[in-house]
Amino acid sequence: GAHESDRLISCITPDSDLGNVNKAEKALGPIHPCTALACFRILESFRLDKLNINAMESKRRLFEDVSITIINRSEVLGLPLATMLASQGATVYSADVDSILQFLPNGKVKRMPNSTTLKQCVMKSSMIVSGVPSCTFCIPTAWIPENATVVNVATEKSNFDEETLENVPGVTYVPHVGRVTVSALEYNLICLYRSYHKSI
Repeated sequence: GAHESDRLISCITPDSDLGNVNKAEKALGPIHPCTALACFRILESFRLDKLNINAMESKRRLFEDVSITIINRSEVLGLPLATMLASQGATVYSADVDSILQFLPNGKVKRMPNSTTLKQCVMKSSMIVSGVPSCTFCIPTAWIPENATVVNVATEKSNFDEETLENVPGVTYVPHVGRVTVSALEYNLICLYRSYHKSI
């Protein structure tokens, strides 16, 4: 159960915490959970492509004036991803089964009114990330705005209707993030290796 999971996580030392999951220990270096980092890099890539610049040329925060909805608020995906995107200028709607939070570019987080719906958040977003671990959860294609970037992180079954999604004009759909997550893991491994050898 959750208690056993917490106990095992507490055993992970900072120099081997590739996913930055043990919050009780200070991580060595700028480590982000691998799945969240993978999603960030995917969105970053599409954003740079749209702006027709590379990361070194950007004079402002990359996601300035961009609204993004993330349907998942776990410690390994939704929460760190929302924080990373907001720090780069995005307004992020973070949805889970209980509430919708808004992460703002100024670092503040506010709870949205109970009247705010997931549909409203998705329809005002140009980027949507969903990682709901359920075979029955599916975001209606009618909610997806034109030219949106849509990222599915669910593993069992897509959180989107892939057949109808391709009919949305200009939509960019990423059906899975596994390979980029492996790259993020390798990146974290290199960061930990360098940080560890700097500290000894």
